[in-house]
Amino acid sequence: MPTSVNILVVDDSPFAARALVHVLESRGLRARAASTMEEATRVCAELHPGVLVTDVCMPDIDLLELCRHFRISAPGHQGGVMLFSAHSEESVADIIAAAGADVFMEKARGAAAVAARVEAMCVEVERRQARHTSPSAPG
Repeated sequence: MPTSVNILVVDDSPFAARALVHVLESRGLRARAASTMEEATRVCAELHPGVLVTDVCMPDIDLLELCRHFRISAPGHQGGVMLFSAHSEESVADIIAAAGADVFMEKARGAAAVAARVEAMCVEVERRQARHTSPSAPG
């Protein structure tokens, strides 16, 4: 189900980031990839993504700073964050909590499973944004 929500995929592997973007786009979603902190920050400023999908363990990217920057740039600050990793959820639980992630998925579940969950996140973000921007009903 296509949505108007923009998605930013961040992975220190440009190949992995572009591959996930391709899968998301094949589902009718709008996504861009970034592989560095500088690139991710620039894309956030340009695109104002509603969903951030990012790898947990990246040597040159400050995950907490990336999530903070994303939350500020998301429309109405109503964005959603999905963290994904080759590591198990238990092994990165502290990072997930510190980042304030909405969803965690192991990469082993595959790109199709990640894309399906991202699509559901886009729908939810769209609903939150609509509630945030709709005028109050007369009382």
